[in-house]
Amino acid sequence: MQLTQFAAVLAAALSFSGSAHAALLLDSNGSPANTVTGYSTPGAVSFDLDLAHLSPTTLRFQIEEADLLGPLSLNAIVRNLSGAALNGFHFNLQGISYLSAGSVTPTFGTLGGVSSGLDYASISFASPEWAEFHFGNPLALAGGADWLLDTRGLAVGDSFVISAEVPEPSTFALMLPALCMAGLMAVRRRKQG
Repeated sequence: MQLTQFAAVLAAALSFSGSAHAALLLDSNGSPANTVTGYSTPGAVSFDLDLAHLSPTTLRFQIEEADLLGPLSLNAIVRNLSGAALNGFHFNLQGISYLSAGSVTPTFGTLGGVSSGLDYASISFASPEWAEFHFGNPLALAGGADWLLDTRGLAVGDSFVISAEVPEPSTFALMLPALCMAGLMAVRRRKQG
């Protein structure tokens, strides 16, 4: 009799666990030096991105049944392990869209601004971020808010992509060191001549 009860409890547990899957992180592409760790739960996409190299990283997720019960929350911790300053960051979407914006919290830098549309969120830092920032509210702190993704029109098994990237510096920013060196050389020549 106990064996029958045990089998019934096990079957019930397996049926509940089968329907409680979260958005599955299928894979990530980018520099092998960058590490992605997924922490998604039903109805929430959550991950840590450790950037040892400032190259783009793409994360591909698959929608599960529990993710379709309402908006899908999104939060991430982005750690800057590169040794370079982060002056900005982008999260771009394919196959899903933002429903509403959440918070962005730098650890040491100062937030300059956030702009977002249906398929992008662009972050600028007024003073560079050298350590990490939180996109959404991954630590569930008071005053923070997750970004929300719109799951309307999606079905179980559909996939979507989040591209995380540091924006390329402008042409002027790339030329600035060369212009400074040219100016210093001109001053030096004038002093010699």
